[in-house]
Parts: sequence; structure tokens; C-alpha cells
Amino acid sequence: MNRINETLASAASAASYDSIILPLVALSLAVIFGFLERTRIALGQHDLIKVLIGTRRVYMTTTPQHVQAMFRSQREMTSDIFMLDVMAYVWGMSPEELRMWRADRSGRLKNPLPGTEDTPENERLWAGHHHVYSEHLARAGPVAFLTDLFYARFMEKLARTYPLGEWKTVQMLDFFTKDMAEVVLTTFMGTRILELHPDFITRMSEFESIAHHLAWGLPRWMNRHPWEVRDRFHSMTRRYLESAWENFDWSGPDADSEWEPNFGARVTRELAIWMRKSLKPQTAAGLTAAFIIGTDANAIPMTTWSFMEVVKDPCLFKAVKEEVQEAFVSDPETGSRKLDKKKLIGLPLLQSVYMETLRMHVSINVTRELTQPMTMGGYRIETGSVVQAPSTIAHHDENIWGADEHPASEFWGWRHLKYVEEPDESGKTVRKPEFTTAGRTSSFFPYGGGVSICPGRHFAKHEIMMTLAILLDRFDIEFLSWTTLDGRESDRAPQNDARYFGAVGMPPDRDMKVRLRRLW
Repeated sequence: MNRINETLASAASAASYDSIILPLVALSLAVIFGFLERTRIALGQHDLIKVLIGTRRVYMTTTPQHVQAMFRSQREMTSDIFMLDVMAYVWGMSPEELRMWRADRSGRLKNPLPGTEDTPENERLWAGHHHVYSEHLARAGPVAFLTDLFYARFMEKLARTYPLGEWKTVQMLDFFTKDMAEVVLTTFMGTRILELHPDFITRMSEFESIAHHLAWGLPRWMNRHPWEVRDRFHSMTRRYLESAWENFDWSGPDADSEWEPNFGARVTRELAIWMRKSLKPQTAAGLTAAFIIGTDANAIPMTTWSFMEVVKDPCLFKAVKEEVQEAFVSDPETGSRKLDKKKLIGLPLLQSVYMETLRMHVSINVTRELTQPMTMGGYRIETGSVVQAPSTIAHHDENIWGADEHPASEFWGWRHLKYVEEPDESGKTVRKPEFTTAGRTSSFFPYGGGVSICPGRHFAKHEIMMTLAILLDRFDIEFLSWTTLDGRESDRAPQNDARYFGAVGMPPDRDMKVRLRRLW
């Protein structure tokens, strides 16, 4: 790729519209952070900046009221532009199907958008797809079931893999991307998938590493390896779907079950039913591949980061370990130690660590395309323009996130706590920590926002917090060293892997070697 050719100049209307122009000719990873820094500086001075990518007008903002306008609007803005690229290049959707999706302007919710009320139900593709997730993944009932299932399967996996009382040296990236990923996979997709494809976890990781490259839309001859990986992984998910349909008993006791071994969780089965009515088989395989990646593309690296951030800081490690003990109770029937998930999700320091992890390590560009002209910050934006909110800039805004001695650029586990004075059981006044997001919610959007917000965010939060708590309470942990991804000793701690910038939760570019000893 050509190097970026960019200049920073005030537009003629800058004084009245708080807008600037950043002409952009080409983009490469080698200069991505230089561009990001220029954008950060510009957004510190202006509400809105304009980036010219060829003839495409892309406006960028992190101003809270503009970000909220992006999330609220369905009539003036749509997130379809990003999803259509994903459908074309990651799912492998046919041109014929893409035309049908582009033609559907009725929105994602139950009631069609004004002016589209006559759209036949079977042509409301966005709404049908959205309904599967909102009904069977985002609601409290499915979240509780999936959380319980993940917990049980994860605890069993740890008991099988780590003998009680024995020390074991572990590369934590392997642990999270293989052991934890297997539990997540079978929670959502059932156990039959690993019987069909014993190397599925390896192939899944391979596909995950190239999916964001596919989304750029480069043709096969320019991007051969990602296309080959995609084709191979899609063939595996297609076989999985065919096997599930062949072996599932639609008139048997599992017909209304929350989980069974063929399809896995109900959300996956409902998605398969909808896909059979709405998509071609090859596209269904592509969507299934994307769904599988979506179940762990953020949660696995964020769990990895939360563990690394806590373990590398002795003070934070001690504080979180002590706090999570409050969430483990004795089972009245068996006497064994178990997790009280309601207590866990309310632990203030653990919540703060979770939020700080996402703030520091998620990089997404929330993207909307204008379907009609609108005014933002006094600046008129034309139909067809794209508006983006880059989380990497919003999540590191010093004015919003900075604290005394703890700049927004560093991980600080206590950043999202406030302290209140309350009487204890003896009547003595004590200071207690409380988790808070006051005044910051519009500048924190790791899962996107609006109608297209990630439907799996509630499960992901439970999954990340629960996994960290289990590891800290159930194991003795000794840090040994940082290593490179191929196992060699490293002279530095991990940083965000820049290859995932702007697309997803960024995994660490280094591994952590530890010793683990299971205590119970």
C-alpha cells in the first residue's frame, strides 16, 4: 500500500462549524497510529472532523452528544453500511442476497420505520436477524442459562485439566484461546461440532485472526491467504449445520430445550431456523462462522487482559483476590465451594477492573451512514456521508478519564470507583467503594450502541468477570515471565496487538507464563 498522504488544515467553515478536513489518500498499518494521533489532536480542538477517503466523506467525532445522536437515530442514520461489508466479505453473501438486504429499509425493530410499513414480513431481513439475538441472547433468561452452563462446563474443565494441589506451568494465552475458548464454543454450539472437527479450535483461531482483513474487501488475488482460510472454515461450519439438521429430533424432548449437543444453545438453533428460511446454505455457513467468532472475539482477549493486568500488579492482585472471595459461598447441599453470581456481578473493584480492561483494550469505530441530510454540531452533513466514533480516542480522553497521578493512557484498576461513608455493623463509620460510571457513559462504547449494540454484551460481562474470579479464588498463581507469542522470553510486558486496531477487542502481543496450583 502507498503511504498515507495527509495534511491537517482548517476548513473554510471551521470557525462557525467546528469542522476540519483531513484529506486521506491511503491507509496502512505502518502509519495508522500517526493518523490516529493527528485525529486525536484534531478532535481535541473540534467537535467534528472530515476525512476524505477518495470521494467518500467520513466525519469523525467523540463529542458525547454526537455519539448519543448516532446511537439514537434510526431514520437519519444506519449501521447497515458496515454490516453489508461484513456480509459480503466475511459471510461470503451472494450479490443477489446483498441486493435484497440493501433493499430492506424497514429497520431492525418489530415495527417498521415510518414509510416502510408495507414491507412484507418475509422481506424484513434486518428485523428477522435482529429478533433472534434480542429474544434468545440479550434477554435476562438466556443470559442466566448460558452463564450457568458456561460456569458448570468451565469448572469441570479446570478439574479435569489441573489436578488438585499440583503446580503446573501455563502459558496463559494458550489457556484462554484453547481451554476457555473450547468451553465457550460448546456452550453456544454444542459438543457435536468437536466430534465432527477435532481441530475446530485451531481453525477458529486462524479464521479469527484474518476476519478483519476480509472486511477490507480486497479481491481474492490480492488477499489470497485470508480467502483460503475463510473458505476452509466456512466448509467446516456448513458441515456442522448439515449434521445438526440431520441429527436433531424436531419432535423429541429437545425440540424446546435450552441446550442440546447438536445445535448447542437455543439461540444457535433459532438462528439456524431463521437462516434456513432467509439465506442460501453457503451464506448460512458464513454467518455461522461469524457468529462463532462473535462469541469470543472480544470476550477471550478481554478476559486475557483482565487476568494479565491484575496479576502483574501485586497490590491490585491482592485487592481483587480478597474481594472475589466474598462471592464464593458454601453449597448447603454438598458443602462444596460455589460462586454466587449475583454477588459477583455487584463487586465494585471487579466491575472497575472489567470496565478499565474494555476501556484500554477495545478498539472499534462505531459507524453510521446518513440516509438523509442532518445537522450535527451546527454542521450540515449530506446524505451518503459516513460518521464514525473511534473508541480508541473517546476511551483515552484525558478530560473524561484522567485522574490524579493516573493518566487516561494507563491501566488503573480503581479508576471507576467512588468512596462513600457508611456505618458498619458496630455503628462505626467506614469508607466503602462503589462502582460508578457517572458522567462517562457517552464516552464509553466498547460494544457499540443503539439498535445494533452487541446483543451478547451481558453474557460477555458475566463470562469475563466470572472467569477472572474463578482463577483468582480457585488457584494459587505465581507470575514467572513475559514471553513472545512463540514462547521466547520477552523483555517487556504486553501491548495491544495493533493488527486488530479499529476492528475488535485487541489481544495482547505478548504472553504471560505463570505457575498454577488448584486449591479446590
